[in-house]
Amino acid sequence: MTTQPSRTGAGAPSTPWAEEFGRFLDDAALFPPGNAPMATAVARHWKHRAAWYGPVVGTFVCPDRRWDELVGQLDGEGPVLDLSLVVVDGPESLAAGVARAQAHPRVRLRAVELPVTGSTPGEPEALMQTIAAAVPRTVAVYAEVGLGPGVHQTVQAVAQAGFCVKFRTGGTRADSFPDETRLAAALVCALRLGVPFKLTAGLHHAVRHTGPGAGFEHHGFLNVMAAVAAAHEGAGEETVASVLACREPESVARRCTPHARAAARAWFTSFGTCSIDEPLDDLSALRLVGRD
Repeated sequence: MTTQPSRTGAGAPSTPWAEEFGRFLDDAALFPPGNAPMATAVARHWKHRAAWYGPVVGTFVCPDRRWDELVGQLDGEGPVLDLSLVVVDGPESLAAGVARAQAHPRVRLRAVELPVTGSTPGEPEALMQTIAAAVPRTVAVYAEVGLGPGVHQTVQAVAQAGFCVKFRTGGTRADSFPDETRLAAALVCALRLGVPFKLTAGLHHAVRHTGPGAGFEHHGFLNVMAAVAAAHEGAGEETVASVLACREPESVARRCTPHARAAARAWFTSFGTCSIDEPLDDLSALRLVGRD
């Protein structure tokens, strides 16, 4: 399987929360709804990494189309940026993007993320071979898989290639938010096939809730942890869906025991968030992370 980055960086405090939530929050400040300018996003990322909660901050997520902007913020000497490169322009641009990232002295390429479809018979397997030829095995590959028909076939191809999978859990439209049944099916599929995964979009808070304004139904990232722990113990899709649907913070917190969190993190590697502060505030309020 693709080598996964260490959850905690060198010199990180050896506290239980630093291990349980190490590198859990991938910094996707460039993406909607945050849409931070590059200079702002990079500056905030350094502040996050230097703060007491730095161990929970994962990679800086950047589209390959914005590489030149990113490099413009990395002139001179300074810390190394742990990067997750989102390949927007298709697998044909993958090798060039990887080469640029690996050549830069202030970039450590941790992961690449790119969509795969699986809509054509044989397509997933061929695409995995193309990706494998372009990405060193020391770099994690997250193949974004849609939650519609064919998800099992595509996740199976990802598993056979030794990659990880990425599921989208939100967006700017209501139909971008999968309901608990669809997400449960995808999570159970990934675990049954032995594939670690990350999530992206919509996971602003720990517990499932209805968002303000547009009223989108947001999954909670602690719900996902509890659901994955249940699936790890053998629960089926119906039970996993019921955990995802729970809106009671106390009930979700009770399910997220230290044992459950450790079991979940073996599969649930991270999630992309345009705001580090929002999920961190929830983790702090639930006393799952803290300065002490």
